[in-house]
Formats: sequence, structure tokens, C-alpha cells
Amino acid sequence: MKKNILGLMLSFLIASCSTSKQATFLVGTYTANASQGINVIQFDTNSKAISIQNLIPGIENPSFVITNKGKTILVAVEETASETGGKVTSYSYDSTSNKFKKLNSLFTKGNHPCTVTFSPDEKYVIVGNYSGGNLAVFPIDQQGNLSENTQFIQYEGKSVNAERQEKPHVHSVVFHPKDSFLFVADLGRDAIEMVPFDANSKTFLQIENAISTKVSSGSGPRHLLFNKAGNTLYVTYELTNEIGVFKFEDNQLQHQQTIALTKTPTKSGSAAELRLSDDGNYLYATVRGNDNQLVVMKTNQDKDLEVIQSIATGKAPRNFILTNDQKNILIANQNSDKITVFDRDTKSGLLSPTSSEISIPKPVYLFNF
Repeated sequence: MKKNILGLMLSFLIASCSTSKQATFLVGTYTANASQGINVIQFDTNSKAISIQNLIPGIENPSFVITNKGKTILVAVEETASETGGKVTSYSYDSTSNKFKKLNSLFTKGNHPCTVTFSPDEKYVIVGNYSGGNLAVFPIDQQGNLSENTQFIQYEGKSVNAERQEKPHVHSVVFHPKDSFLFVADLGRDAIEMVPFDANSKTFLQIENAISTKVSSGSGPRHLLFNKAGNTLYVTYELTNEIGVFKFEDNQLQHQQTIALTKTPTKSGSAAELRLSDDGNYLYATVRGNDNQLVVMKTNQDKDLEVIQSIATGKAPRNFILTNDQKNILIANQNSDKITVFDRDTKSGLLSPTSSEISIPKPVYLFNF
């Protein structure tokens, strides 16, 4: 009898532990009123249930949200426009009280900021302004307070798509995982900028030594993603629904391959985000427009990319994220007002839909919190 009771208790404890795995994500959105903003959601990795744990209201169009490594500072862009540009806003986070406190908000001197990143030493925040076609560098202290920008870089030029490439459009800023370079995707000029940086210099970005790599005319580079080794760069081409693959050697980008994400060519633009599995074996990309799908590609470890699956999503899938255990993908579907969940086979990389979802107005970005 005692053995049975002990067995039942052990089973209960094991079951309790197995149902307590929670993953937390920040959700960037486009807002319609002051009561909307940045959502904090939890995802149960066993039951696949999603719930909203917190909401940071009073911020307009926080479309891109990040934290420092310690998860004590949150920084978001406000994708808006004015005479002095959009905004970048910072918050402190207290894990004990589970509360966010707004610190300050500064204008970015460029309209519609849509990308932001911490410098490797977390002393600067770099903002890319889409409509402004420029970069702004903001010092940030250890508490999360932003200072007025110390550096401003304006790009000039255009490309062949008269409607979408009439001027520069900065869409992604990514630091190299090992070397001292900031990479910038300019959709408007069909260019990837490689900008050296010096954390000890008064001018953090050494723009005079920047190297510009041109991509295919009319492709529109949107998002950039390096593998962990830093020797391969993946690029979504928004305007042509393609992925570009580049080798990074001797401080140079060398084009290796371009692969189509959809069967029907386009010049209107709909390819969005891309993510790499932790093992580097599988690359994922969302496509909006008429397709509304998530494309799965096998990297074949430094050989040609290979599309192995295209699976339907909600309307206008934007950003998405893999859970830490790599067994699920959460997708922000902007025009469906939902975050949906896919199961992922960690060996094959293939996806299958689940019934798990949550309603959030205009979700567009997910960040592991």
C-alpha cells in the first residue's frame, strides 16, 4: 500500500514538473489606441496553451522590441512619423514585482523606425529608420536611460522599383556575432552596408570605412541573419520573395546562392522574417501577400539551400520565433490579429499546425523574454 502511495506521489510530482515549463515572449504590435502596446505572453511547452501575462500600454506602434542580455532593460521603437522622426523608448524591468517602468523616449530623427539593436557592450542602441533611410546611435546607461543620439548616418540613392525603392529604406541592423561590424539592410538601394564600429571611439560607427555590397536590382533586402559561426549571412529579399546566401570571409560578403520562396515571381513584395534553428540545419522564412505561408529550408551545412516545405499560416505572417527546446514555432500574423503555434520535428525540421493560438491586435514581432 505504501509503495502504491509513494508511486502515485512520484507520478504526481513528475506530471507537475512536466506541465510547468513556461516560455515567455515579448510581442511588438501596431496599435490603434493608448490601451494597446507591448504584450508579454507565456507559452506552456507541454499543453501549448498561450496566455497574456502583462501589457505595457501607452506606446504607439512598438513594432520592434528587444531587451539587454540581463532582461532588465527593454527598448522598443515607436514606428511613427513627425518632423523629428519616430521614437525609441526604454523601460526598466523588475523581475521581483514583474513590473515595467518607462524611463524615457527620444525622437529618432527619421520616420518609421522599424529595427533596433544593442551594441555588443550594451552601451549604445542603434536604430534604423525605414522611411528616413538613416541610422541613429543612442547612448544608454546601465539603468536603461537613453541619451540624445551621438551619431546620425543618412544614406542616399535609390533603385529600380519606382514605387518601393524611390529612396533609401533601412530595414535591418545586425551586429556580426564575432567581428566588429554592423550590417545594415537597405531595401531602397538594394544594398547591404558593412560598417566597422569602435566601442572606445567618440564616433561609434566608423562610417568612413564602411563597405557597401550591392544585391540584385529590385530585390529589396529586408532582414539579415548570420549563422553562429558568422561565416554565412542569410538575407530576405522582400520585393522578389527570395533568400540570398552570402559567405563572409576576409571582411567581404561573397554571394553564393539565391533561392525562390514562392513559385510565382513578384515585384510587389511580401517576404518578411527569417530564423535559423539552433543546430543550423534549417532556415525558416515567412511570406505575406497572396501566399501567407512559412517556408522551411534545409541548409545542407554550407551547401545549397533546399526548400523542403511550405505551410499555410494566418494572414500577413510577420515575425516568428522558435522556442528554446526547438519543438515549436510561434508566428505573429498581423492581419489575422493572432499568434499561432506550429509543432516542429527537431530532426526533420518539418512543421505541423496546432489549434493553439491567441488573439492580439496586429502582432508583428516576437522576442524571447
